[in-house]
Amino acid sequence: MAQAVKIEYKGQTDIEKPGTWPRYKKGMCDSCMAGCCTLIVEVKASDLICLGLTDDWEVENCLKELVHRLKKQKIITRFDIKTQMFTLEQKKGSDCLFLDKNRRCRVYDKRPDVCRNHPLIVGPRKGHCPYMPKR
Repeated sequence: MAQAVKIEYKGQTDIEKPGTWPRYKKGMCDSCMAGCCTLIVEVKASDLICLGLTDDWEVENCLKELVHRLKKQKIITRFDIKTQMFTLEQKKGSDCLFLDKNRRCRVYDKRPDVCRNHPLIVGPRKGHCPYMPKR
């Protein structure tokens, strides 16, 4: 059985100012309002394949049509041809489109690499997160 981690954070997190973010500690996510799920998310084609939104063939043979379809379905906002990165759409209030009403990830087991690696390997301030305690 997992032991609960008590998080004491007295500071004020500002999502726009990574300098205000606390150092990440294991277990923080359990008592957080998913602040990281309001950041802009860029994903690779492999992430979209893992999410079941496309397949290898479509990425390799119909990229332009794929981008058009995903924009029309409001899954992405843009595709950067140079970096080959797709920017995921956000819901009102800048929430990730995969965040449910309880602020939990609906695709957690299939989540993109950027989400898997945040905040330890990727993010505006590595090793820190935009922790927002649940009220």
